[in-house]
Amino acid sequence: MESGNSRGNLSGQVRVDLPITKDPAPGATRYTINLDVAGFSADKMVMGQKIEAQGLKVSADNKGFQIRGDVRINGTAASLDYRKAVDSAEADVAVRATLDEAARARFGFGTGPSLAGPVPVRLSGKVADNKDVRLTVEADLTPARIDNLLPGWVKPAGRKNHATFTVVTRDKSTRFEDIAIDGAGVNVRGSVELDDKSDLVLANFPVFAMSDGDKTSVKAERGADGALRVSMRGEVYDGRNFVKAFFGGEPGDKPKSDPIDLDFDMRLGVIAGHNGETLRGVEMRLARRNGQIRTFALKSAIGQSATLTGDMRASAQRRNVLHFETQDAGALLRFTDTYPRVQGGQMSVAMDVPTPDQAPQDGSVTVQKFSVRGEPKLSGVLGGSAQNDARGIEFDRMRVDFTRTAGRLQVKEGIVQGPALGVTIEGNIDFARNDVHMRGTIVPLFGLNNPIGQVPLLGAFLGGPKEGLFGFTYQVVGPPSAPKLDVNPASGLVPGFLRKFFEYPTARPLEPAELAPTAPFPAIR
Repeated sequence: MESGNSRGNLSGQVRVDLPITKDPAPGATRYTINLDVAGFSADKMVMGQKIEAQGLKVSADNKGFQIRGDVRINGTAASLDYRKAVDSAEADVAVRATLDEAARARFGFGTGPSLAGPVPVRLSGKVADNKDVRLTVEADLTPARIDNLLPGWVKPAGRKNHATFTVVTRDKSTRFEDIAIDGAGVNVRGSVELDDKSDLVLANFPVFAMSDGDKTSVKAERGADGALRVSMRGEVYDGRNFVKAFFGGEPGDKPKSDPIDLDFDMRLGVIAGHNGETLRGVEMRLARRNGQIRTFALKSAIGQSATLTGDMRASAQRRNVLHFETQDAGALLRFTDTYPRVQGGQMSVAMDVPTPDQAPQDGSVTVQKFSVRGEPKLSGVLGGSAQNDARGIEFDRMRVDFTRTAGRLQVKEGIVQGPALGVTIEGNIDFARNDVHMRGTIVPLFGLNNPIGQVPLLGAFLGGPKEGLFGFTYQVVGPPSAPKLDVNPASGLVPGFLRKFFEYPTARPLEPAELAPTAPFPAIR
């Protein structure tokens, strides 16, 4: 058999009941057909997709026909049940398949790394002229890994999640109606509309909960200028997955597509972060055009009575930077799961604006008037007791230059100064692997010890301008939420120029593609 776009080899039975009369009545001829089709192929049989099968069962009579069997739809293995009545313009279709990343991309549902792994699906509904489609889709997301497929939605493979929705397609649009996503911690209800290029036109999620306890809603609409206007409102939102997504990623990751023009407006009562910290009364606005952030503003409360603010401003070298300030540095470090043992402190952060190609971002952090609690080995350097450690060790100032790349923060030439201790810092925070690896020197009695290192020429041999005559090398390793401090006591017995031999090894060095030229970060004006 070969007809139009269909091909195959037929074998079977055909029965025809033909009345022997001069003028048979319409429909008097009755037929029944049962066929086995081998090597079947049809280019645009279902939803414009190519169908192939080694063997199909075909049955037909005066009322209509049915095709069923195991097939490959556009290269994807599936089971198919296709039925069409003679007096109907629509066909009933039922399909079962398991879609991996490649199959989803072939069907136009490519999601990149946001959705990884197999997804069993069941589709059932009606198709008219291979163009107008109304299908109910049920997807078992349990075996798949999800990483911010929707903002804040993170799920490992094996955790139960289930999604249902109805797909309605017309010549120039596709609508996803009655979207319902349920599972461990997630509850989403809404609808989405795409244009003929599969670009988002409209989305409305009156229920948008990525974690247990979330009470938020999200709306998005394409403006006349082509920019997508997104608003997020709600009482409570668990921001921990969002924070990890912001800092996470793998080194060398590149964007899978060009960033869209975006206007984002968020107003939330509470954003929950790590270590029990929250942002309250959060208002954030961001505008992005051609991949570049044009405006940014953030206002919220944090800690006991502090604020966290952010904006975009020009540096002394007339390049745009993101700038953040808070009166409770410790709360912000705990919120982001960077380091949990800092108490108080006035913090100022400045960093390069992100670019579409995810180029490394240089930045600096300055913190004044803070203390560190819960580091008994740090207190032990001063001969302190557990009671002294509970009060914490006070510092006057910290200055750290850093470079942020995908999933990693490289700390360069950091220095912490206080009346009792001084500390130098360098190393990496690997958010993608949830690992901290810092090293440096602890200088006891910094106010007296350090000036010796300032002596010209002699000071370079005795420890240099930062480390002083006496000091102990140290390293901090482990997850950001529970890092472990190790101090090398033997390093305190030698002068500074020999102390380098007692330093702990550095973390895994950055690849050349992860590095940016190191230069002092410009002052903010």
